Amino acid sequence: MFIVWVIRLAAISVLVGLWQGASTFGWADPSLLPPVEVIAPAIVRLLGDPEFHREVATTSSRVALAFLIGAPLAIALGVAAGESEKVRRYVNPAIYFGISVPQSIFLPLFILLLGIGMTQKVVFGITHVIFIGMLTAMTGVMAIPASIGLLARSLGASRRQTFLKFYLPAILPHLITGLRIGLVFDIIGVLLAEMYASRDGLGILIFSWSENFKTGEMMAAILLVSCSTIFVNESLRVFEHRMGRWRLTTA
Repeated sequence: MFIVWVIRLAAISVLVGLWQGASTFGWADPSLLPPVEVIAPAIVRLLGDPEFHREVATTSSRVALAFLIGAPLAIALGVAAGESEKVRRYVNPAIYFGISVPQSIFLPLFILLLGIGMTQKVVFGITHVIFIGMLTAMTGVMAIPASIGLLARSLGASRRQTFLKFYLPAILPHLITGLRIGLVFDIIGVLLAEMYASRDGLGILIFSWSENFKTGEMMAAILLVSCSTIFVNESLRVFEHRMGRWRLTTA
């Protein structure tokens, strides 16, 4: 694990060095790619800016609401599809369509149907969570040996008990992986929807800075969003690893 972190830090250092070199030696236009000494103060300013805090809170609430609605729905549909061949026949085309087709091309349709308010952003975020969540839940259930279900029924377990006591420990790694990826896609979807058409939110703020050539603030915000997303992803990865160890110790 130590070696992994050393490699990651070395890669980040190389990227920062290339970034600084591109601006310093004229490889890129400094007005379009500001050097580190311009972006660092911009990050500090944004962290102390109440308006930036409000926009972050707006976007975060949309991401959280989309995830809280989409994740349970994805798990329920995915488990049902994994258990039933009949349900799977109906669900599979929707899953593979949702994963294969770039959802951004449907954004104008979402705007026409739902407007540019909170509902449109949340629904668009849900579509980025639900398909990957359904796929991982379905594949997790399908990977469970049929004898497990027979054992649960022979012991008189109800459908709820079968899921909680038999299925859930087996599919937990699949679920956490799907939800971790789904959350990242959720963040991307909400930001994209805000950039396309919105009255508020972090996405439209970043887009407005790019239009006005405020590249320092724009790059600072992009770095903050990137670091936050990486932190969330890695936190869930640690949780996923611990749940995997718990599953092995309780097996």
